[in-house]
Amino acid sequence: MKKIFKIVIFCYLFLILNYSAYAKSELKIGAILPLSGDHELLGNNIYQSILITIFELKNLNIKIIPLDTQSSKAGAINAFRQGINKKVDLFVGPIFYDTINEIKNIEGFKEKLFISYSNREENIFPNVINFGVNLNSQINSLIKLFQNNEKFIFFGDNSAFTKKVLEKSKKFKSKSSNVVIYKDFKDIGNQTKKITNYSYRNKKHLEEIKKLEKVEDNLDEKLIESMKKHDTKEKVNFKKVFVSSFDDELISSISYFDFYDANYKDVQFITLNLWFDNKYLKEPSLENLIFPSINLNGYQELNQKYKKNFGRNIYHLETLSFDIIPLASAIWFSTKEQQLKASMFNGTYKGKTGDFTIKENKTDRDLILYKIENKKFKKI
Repeated sequence: MKKIFKIVIFCYLFLILNYSAYAKSELKIGAILPLSGDHELLGNNIYQSILITIFELKNLNIKIIPLDTQSSKAGAINAFRQGINKKVDLFVGPIFYDTINEIKNIEGFKEKLFISYSNREENIFPNVINFGVNLNSQINSLIKLFQNNEKFIFFGDNSAFTKKVLEKSKKFKSKSSNVVIYKDFKDIGNQTKKITNYSYRNKKHLEEIKKLEKVEDNLDEKLIESMKKHDTKEKVNFKKVFVSSFDDELISSISYFDFYDANYKDVQFITLNLWFDNKYLKEPSLENLIFPSINLNGYQELNQKYKKNFGRNIYHLETLSFDIIPLASAIWFSTKEQQLKASMFNGTYKGKTGDFTIKENKTDRDLILYKIENKKFKKI
């Protein structure tokens, strides 16, 4: 019976690879990445992470061949053809699903295996393994936060991705009491003001102050002065907000909730993978924000290696290289097959980024929940 799941601890696997019964001389990896053009920064960062990983696998004969897609369709086609001419055994990349679409009809495409950094979950080509942190993995990790019948606010942008997030959030036992979609960046303030019922709460608060001020021989002067320091007294009528947005829009969304007196002290804010980006630690309103992600210890270890070699922090996708390359090498050097196939990668693995399972060309991950606490990322 074919063994579907297998546990591989990479550090152990590297020790036994030297004694493989299949003495293959070399693994040629074509790094099909945007090394120039609009996405050159991301492409070069990933390429550098691949070089670090290969350097650490010094006992294995791995050759990395850079294939520049030039951030364009013509460049992608040319890069793929270069890889075919150089007889690469495996393509690592591309980053974007669109690049695969651009080369899918080129001769030789179906015969080659790609391990992509994409997190796409639908319409996957049979010879492409999407290794990114997909939405399904993120939602599955958040289910435990939505186990009871307590309703929550779903707050997100007007994008196709947010529609997917909303659809997948139906897995939660808790159901959203309100779905709030903002049209654009400027609309974030309008929508948060409405959902927090700020105008009514503020008006009620001011009226209460006026009543107290009209009382003769008022003994509550300290109370009045204290109330004047605030815009509202009444709490909002929700306890959780699931925010589907990123970067400045995520920061702005939660900051506006805070501005309208619905902050982390009374409301639990939850979002998607933040990739441990330090910019989120600088915003006080994001205190106690919960999100799913890869293994923090592994991320920090990889970041130190990257910073030591290149003098800067990793972005996020680079971390995946530290699992892609060892996994591909392990499978290549432990099989007599001369052509890699997606089915060879089916299994459950323990890597630097955490535990993950590859099945049907998708990578599902056992993500860990973290929160922001005192300007640090903390495992829950």
